[in-house]
Amino acid sequence: MTAGDLVYSDGATQTFYADGSTRYLEAGRESEGTWSIDENGDFRSFWPPSYRASYRLQWVVENGEVVGLRFSDLRTGARFDGRYQ
Repeated sequence: MTAGDLVYSDGATQTFYADGSTRYLEAGRESEGTWSIDENGDFRSFWPPSYRASYRLQWVVENGEVVGLRFSDLRTGARFDGRYQ
């Protein structure tokens, strides 16, 4: 998670920190939240004051090299790919 900043297809960026905090920047607006990995290996995020989400994580691999992360929403199935900057 903390290997580098992720850039999403819409240009938003996200940084994950080892202390469990995260920063998301989209269209000049910044928000801060927290992240964790649960006992099943799923990714959990919390964005104050009340938004919570759960995702299955997969590496994005190209030519045998990890280039990003894929987040698959456990509730809706929506997918978001972030590429390491």
